Amino acid sequence: MEIGDDLTVFGKRRIHIWLRDKHYLVIFLAPAIICLVVVTIYPLIFSVKSSFFAWDLMNPGSESSFIGFRNYTTILKSVDFWNALKVTLEYTLLSVSLSMVFGTAMAFLFYQNLFGTWPVRTLMIAGMVISPVIVGTTWRLLYSPDFGLINYFLGVIGLGRHAFLAQGNTVIPALVITDVWQWSPLIMVIVLAAIQGLPTDEYEASKIDGANSFQSFIHITIPLLKPALLLALLIRIMDCFRTFDTIYAMTGGGPGTKSQNLNILMYNTGFQFFQVSKVTAMAVISLIIITVISMLLVKAIRTDSAVL
Repeated sequence: MEIGDDLTVFGKRRIHIWLRDKHYLVIFLAPAIICLVVVTIYPLIFSVKSSFFAWDLMNPGSESSFIGFRNYTTILKSVDFWNALKVTLEYTLLSVSLSMVFGTAMAFLFYQNLFGTWPVRTLMIAGMVISPVIVGTTWRLLYSPDFGLINYFLGVIGLGRHAFLAQGNTVIPALVITDVWQWSPLIMVIVLAAIQGLPTDEYEASKIDGANSFQSFIHITIPLLKPALLLALLIRIMDCFRTFDTIYAMTGGGPGTKSQNLNILMYNTGFQFFQVSKVTAMAVISLIIITVISMLLVKAIRTDSAVL
């Protein structure tokens, strides 16, 4: 047998092995693909389709009535929707900003490996794994004007007691404090991992050039950490947009509609007024907003990664 025939046989065997491995790959990936379709893709398609119909659970058979974009126009003219969007954006802006600041600061603090920091770090991370409903219920008790610890200490120092969750001007800051307490450690973990993976060559070169610590931090540390910070920012924005259980456990959207974000508005619309088509239309609008923000941040992350 000549060399050319040997190569042909070898190539056929490689193709046979590749096809066999490909079949195994399809077999192993099939359950995950089926779950993805059932849990994510099909509900998304069904929600988008439902948003173009007049589907009211109080009126059986109404889902067959096609109304086009009427649900979207009704929502965009609704005062409750714009108030919920305003609450969502305000809550997201405050929570993300503060959690990014505190989480990054804690990451640099714990990176110093000071004595006694590891138990504190463990306790802070433990807050992330607590159920949001339990977190909301606990903080609602802490904010209680009658027997809450926060009002107790305020009374001790002479500042009086305040119904933080029952006043329109304090309910959002109170909810933000709860969210920052729970999710700042997530930012800390992401940034701390990025700090520990920073290369040392740039810092050694900056010392040779005479740069001080502050200059190295501004011109080396921050640019190198930018992809990690953008990733943490993306995760926090998505978390804040989908927040429901903590706010609902603490205020239920009150007082009035002062803390009613998009998710609570969708819950009330769907489970109190049974207007499913309007809920799906609001969900599609919320998805579009999150998608646009996510695409901008992902593009920024890719740009910074390519530059670095």
